[in-house]
Amino acid sequence: MQRTVRAWAAAIPVGLGVGLLLFCAWLFGTVPDHQAEERAYRAARPVSVPARVEAKVDETRGKSTRHWLHVTERGDERRLRMSDVGDDIYGRVRPGDRVTVEYWRGEIRAVTFEGVTQQTHESPIGDWRMPLGIGLGLVPVGVLLLWSGWYYRYRYPTAPRGRHTLMPGAVWTAGFVEGTVAFFSSAAGDGVRDVLLVAACGIPLSAGIGALTYWRVWRRVRGADDTKDIVPVVPASRVMVSASVHGDVPYRRYGCDLLVLGDGPPATTPDPTGRVARAELPATLRVERVRGWRLGEDPDAWPGTYKLNGVVIECRDGEQQVLIACRRRDAPVILGALLDRAADGEAAHT
Repeated sequence: MQRTVRAWAAAIPVGLGVGLLLFCAWLFGTVPDHQAEERAYRAARPVSVPARVEAKVDETRGKSTRHWLHVTERGDERRLRMSDVGDDIYGRVRPGDRVTVEYWRGEIRAVTFEGVTQQTHESPIGDWRMPLGIGLGLVPVGVLLLWSGWYYRYRYPTAPRGRHTLMPGAVWTAGFVEGTVAFFSSAAGDGVRDVLLVAACGIPLSAGIGALTYWRVWRRVRGADDTKDIVPVVPASRVMVSASVHGDVPYRRYGCDLLVLGDGPPATTPDPTGRVARAELPATLRVERVRGWRLGEDPDAWPGTYKLNGVVIECRDGEQQVLIACRRRDAPVILGALLDRAADGEAAHT
C-alpha cells in the first residue's frame, strides 16, 4: 500500500540539513585562521614577567569546573583562567610560589613554574580543534537530515512493511556513532590531516553498528511472529495486565491501557486497582489468531510500550476487527480469559 507524503513535510529536514551543513562550512572556514594564529604564537618570543601566586579558585558550572589562578605581577593582580589541556601547573603551585607569566599581543598566554609551562585559556594553541571537531561531528547529522528528507519523499511511500521504520533507525544510529567519533577525533594528532584520518576510521565502525542494529531489531521483530508457544491459560484468580485495545468498538477508550482478568468478564480500565471505569469485553468478541508486530500497520506506540517481543491478539466482534496488544508473557492469560468468555457466551446463547 502506497502512503501519502506531503512535499513540504519532506522539505523540512532538507532545509535543516542544508542550514546545518552551511554552519559546518563556516566552522571549517575558521580553522585556517586559528592555525595561522597558533603558528604566529609559537614562532614569537613572548615577554616573560615574574609573578607571585596569590590564590587558586575552582569555579564549578554544572558538570564542568574552571580553574582560576590569581597572580600578582609588577604590582598588579591578574586573574588567569588556566587551560585544561597540557601540563598541570595549576595543581602544583601554591600561594606564595614564584612563577613566570608570558605575554603575547597584550594578553597572558602561559604560566611557567620550575621549567614547566601551562597555557592559559587565552592561548591560541589548539583553538582550531574545537570548530573542527564541532563541524566534523555535525556533518553526519546534516547529511542524515538530507537523507531523511529524500527517503521520506521518495522511498517511504512504497517501502516494505517494517523497513520504513527500521531502515531510518539503523541509518541514524550509524550517523550518530560517526558524528561522535568525528567530534572526539579533533583531540587526536598534531594537525587537520591526523584528525580527518581518525574521523574516517570511524566510518566502517559506524556502518557496522548501524547494520548490526538493523539486524538485531529485525530479528527480534521476526522472532515475535513465532507464537506457537503461546497457549491459553484461564486465570485462576484476579489478574491485572497491561494491554491496549484497538478498533472501532465502544470498549476501546482513551487511557484504558489495563485489562482486568479473572474477576468476571474481561474488562478494560485506566484504574490500577481495576475497580472503577471498567468497560467489559463482550462475549461476541472472537479470537482469530495471535501474531507479532506489523510495523507500519499497527499503532506506532505499541512496540515502544510493549517492547519488541510484544504480540497482538487479533479478534473480531461482529464485522469489526479488534486488536489487543500486550506483552508476550501476558498473552496466555489474556487469550485464556477471552476464550473462556466466548465459551460462556455460547453456552448462555444455547
